[in-house]
Amino acid sequence: PQTQALYVMVFCIGCLIGLLSFARVMSTLFTRFPSGTLAALIGMMLGSLRALWPWKIGEPHTGVQNVLPALDASLAAAREQLEGFELWLEPGRYVIAEAGVLVSTVTQVKGKGDIQYVGISTGMNSLIRPALYGAYHEIANISRVGEAATEIVNVVGPICETGDRLGSDRLLPPTREGDVLAIANAGAYGYVMSSRYNLREPAEEVVI
Repeated sequence: PQTQALYVMVFCIGCLIGLLSFARVMSTLFTRFPSGTLAALIGMMLGSLRALWPWKIGEPHTGVQNVLPALDASLAAAREQLEGFELWLEPGRYVIAEAGVLVSTVTQVKGKGDIQYVGISTGMNSLIRPALYGAYHEIANISRVGEAATEIVNVVGPICETGDRLGSDRLLPPTREGDVLAIANAGAYGYVMSSRYNLREPAEEVVI
């Protein structure tokens, strides 16, 4: 019989105990196919776990070094259930997210009622994660390092969309046009998900 390939991606393992349950389900599925007709790869995306590293400064996190023993035990148990499967582990954002920073210039500062806005030269065309699923990225004014953060602002891009917002209610030093903002943890799913939305060129990618 002709061999068929089956690839299953587990995008987020919220609980390592759940891995064993998943392995049992896949093992049952595997028995439904005649021997030799199914080549299976199971991919797991570990790096998106929020517990592994903090999204916000000061946020508690587990750290990958504390997760590895439990992960090893779960993988060993899953392997017993998944004879005939290849098990792939994809580190996801964990390796490169913190290695990238989106740098942008402040183009305007304005207020609307009680809300203060800081407009920058790029937006969701360069980093779509905040607009797409509310991802949090730390934002710092690197032109005013050492100055007290006294203003709560929304950091927005130049695209005419409600979702073109890089950060809401961020505490920053008094910001002026021409300042440079750094948006952290943009090394993963930043440039690769960028676009020329509304014919605006995304930020260039520079590897150092």
